[in-house]
Formats: sequence, C-alpha cells, structure tokens
Amino acid sequence: MNKPNNAFQLMVQELWDREKIKELTHSYGLAIESKDEDMMANLFTEGGKVDFSSLGWGIITGKNAIKEFYRGTWQLDVKPYFSNHIIEIEGRFARGNCALDNRATRDGVSMIGSGRLHDTYENIDGIWKFASRRVEMFFLAPITKGWAETS
Repeated sequence: MNKPNNAFQLMVQELWDREKIKELTHSYGLAIESKDEDMMANLFTEGGKVDFSSLGWGIITGKNAIKEFYRGTWQLDVKPYFSNHIIEIEGRFARGNCALDNRATRDGVSMIGSGRLHDTYENIDGIWKFASRRVEMFFLAPITKGWAETS
C-alpha cells in the first residue's frame, strides 16, 4: 500500500474543511428553523458578528448579543435555504459566500426573499465557526405581491 504524499493529504484536508464550512452554514439554517439561540451563538467565534444592515437591523457583535438578536426574530418563522457556496481557505481562516433563499412570515403575510451571505470563518481547535456573516438581501417581498414589484 502506498503512503499518501503530503500534497494528497493537503487536498483531502481542504475538501474536509470545505464540507465542514458548508455544514456550518446548514447548521445556521437548522438553528433558525428550530429557534435555538444557544445553537446559533455557538456557531460564531466569541467576538463574532452578523451584519443585517441590508435590512436596516445593523451589526450584532458577540455571542450574547447574537442570542438576543435571533431570539427577537423567531416570530418571523424563517425557513432558509443555501446553495452555490464559494469558499477560499487560507490556513485556519477562510472566506466565502453562498446564495440565500428565504421563506418567512411577517404580520401573518407569507414572504419570499433572496440574497447572498458573505462570510469569514475561523477554525478554532478543529471546529469552523463564523467570525462574521453579512446578509445581503436582493429582495424580501410578500408572495402575493411578488418580487418584481419591489425592484
């Protein structure tokens, strides 16, 4: 049996890291669906931040603030879907983005949204976490109105 060379091991590690970063994003969605602010906060580094400026909600920094913020969003009953990940890994840091497709309710009205998530990640003791996440919404509109009327 041939012993894997270092280049092969590095390629396998990069593939593993990419999958763990994608899994981190899907865990973010599960935290939203299950309305679990503790799970959400644990996906971020201690000084992690999430930027909802595109929705007028500002930048939320630190695990406790992240818990409090997301707890206040649970009434929207958001169901997020993610695709098209682009990830660049540089050692224990990485950056990336992915497409976001949202379903939600606001004041009893069904909403549909689309956007992009811009992330920075940090690997802490073998676990990838969000250092930052910026939500860029392209639209968020009532389904009855449609997104074409919001442009």
